[in-house]
Amino acid sequence: MKFISRLSMLATTCIAIGWTVVSNPAQGHPSGMVVSTGTNPIVNVAGQLSSSAWVTVMTAPADQDIVVTDLVFSANHSGAGEPELRLGSTSTTVGRYFIFGGSYNGGGPAHFSLLTGIRIPAGDSLELNINTTNYVNYSLSGYYAQP
Repeated sequence: MKFISRLSMLATTCIAIGWTVVSNPAQGHPSGMVVSTGTNPIVNVAGQLSSSAWVTVMTAPADQDIVVTDLVFSANHSGAGEPELRLGSTSTTVGRYFIFGGSYNGGGPAHFSLLTGIRIPAGDSLELNINTTNYVNYSLSGYYAQP
């Protein structure tokens, strides 16, 4: 009888421990500080390009990285474009997209929300080429981060 009582107590303890371990969803948090502690860690830029050429659209400060998390592109009413992003220091392509204008194939503004983001290392720049002769509006947003 003592054996059954101890076995029952052991089973209850195992169930309680198992419930405690699996009752909460897993959450991944980066170790250390990620976002700047400044008063406004958010960064935004916007503009319009009308020719195919590399243009610097963001430059990270010497002491902080920038992580771009959202991109919005729109072409003129009947045009199309192929925005391409690259890092200035290495010319490494970090993003390439295809967009249609509002009256072309059901196009319109294209919003890209990046789960991991595009990291611009401290002191480096992000360059944009639209690869078209149409007008392309752009808006990029993200946050400053510790390198």
